Amino acid sequence: MGPIQSIDDVISMLRRRLPVVLTLMAAGILVALYLVVTSPRVYDSAAVIQIEAPAIVDPASDSGLPIARRVQLIEQRLMVRSNLISVIERHNLYPDLPLSPNEKVDLLRSTTRIESVAAPGQATGGASLAAIIITAQGGTAQQAADIANDFADGVINRDEENRQSRIQETHQFLLGEASQLQGELEAHDRKVAEFNSANEDSLPSAQEYLQSELTQLAAQDATLDRDIMSLERERLALQAGPEVTATAAEGGRSASASLVQQLRAAEVELSQAKRTLDPGHPEIARLEANIQRLTQGGLSDTSRVVLEQVELIDSQLRQLRAQKEQVNARQAAIEHARSISAEVMLEFEGLAREQQRYRDRYNEISRRLAEVETLQALQENNQTERFVVLERAVPPEYPSLSGRKKSAVLGVFASTFFAVGLAFILELKNPVLRSSGQFQRATGIQPVIELAYVSSEEDLDAAWRRKIYVGLILFGPLSAQSG
Repeated sequence: MGPIQSIDDVISMLRRRLPVVLTLMAAGILVALYLVVTSPRVYDSAAVIQIEAPAIVDPASDSGLPIARRVQLIEQRLMVRSNLISVIERHNLYPDLPLSPNEKVDLLRSTTRIESVAAPGQATGGASLAAIIITAQGGTAQQAADIANDFADGVINRDEENRQSRIQETHQFLLGEASQLQGELEAHDRKVAEFNSANEDSLPSAQEYLQSELTQLAAQDATLDRDIMSLERERLALQAGPEVTATAAEGGRSASASLVQQLRAAEVELSQAKRTLDPGHPEIARLEANIQRLTQGGLSDTSRVVLEQVELIDSQLRQLRAQKEQVNARQAAIEHARSISAEVMLEFEGLAREQQRYRDRYNEISRRLAEVETLQALQENNQTERFVVLERAVPPEYPSLSGRKKSAVLGVFASTFFAVGLAFILELKNPVLRSSGQFQRATGIQPVIELAYVSSEEDLDAAWRRKIYVGLILFGPLSAQSG
């Protein structure tokens, strides 16, 4: 630091360089005051929006966004370039400033603040807010109030539009999802019903009934076998005739039985011919004529009675055999169904789980749809959480002084720092040892004799001129202000 190594050296330097320091400080302060005075006035105005709680508080049915998130989205949309340009055009902001549109947008964005006030018991930035404060700056008091009110109205309108749009979109989406799920659920219900109908005997719920049915079918099958055997014995007895009749009667019986056998043989031939020949074939016509001849003219009264009894027995046998086939087919179907019951059960459980998933999804969509419809009704009745202007911005009586004070203080500090720095530089350019202490620090030798400097007349005149100059700088503005 050269000869300046202590506080006394600094004080001595400032005393010697006092005219330069005061001149630079005065010039800097004057420039700062000029900039403060000539800078445009800035007015601050604030609008307060209160967040009213909903009339019905039901956290389980709150399908809207948290209030803090809603405010953040609104602020982002208000601060976009297009909206700020429209605000500038509506209020004719910054007409005299040589700024580009982008610079005007940045200036408006930097002079507008949207602050959220957390509700009691909530941390800052939490999900619950009590109020929103919108502060705007303008060149005039009315302009600042108009800008703040414009943004306040924008917050309220955007919030209402956003909530209505979000509720409407959610309602339409849930309606579409509910309709789609209902169609899928109905289709799956039909699939399950068709599966149950096709595999009714293989389901666990039918096993007890099937076991009882098998028992009944076995008993019915045994009864049918007994009835068939009884009818077959009776038919054979009618065809053979009784063996204990008289000799005269035996010939008639034998003839009747022979005619019956001929008629049965003719019927069998006709049946076989119909399966192999065309309906109009001559052989079929011949066989039908033969049967008619045997039936009408070739049988006696006794033979006719026997023939009718045989035909009745044959009809009964056909019915019993058909019933037996049905019973056997049903028994086979039940046994087959019981054999594949495990596979059917696995597939049925999979269909049941899928059906339950469809129902759960449909119930969830229905529940959410009911919540949205409730929220929509509350919104229409103005009973949801909403923004209300608690205090509109009014034109301030005085301009904002915080910026000017800061500029003035910065100007004083800057001019003082520059003046002291320049004085220090000038002192370094002329490193003269001016005291015994400086001499001892510089040489390490204690001076024996210290002679005071004797000022000449020129030095005295220069000292007086310097004092007068310093006095003018210090007391001139005060005397001018008092005068």
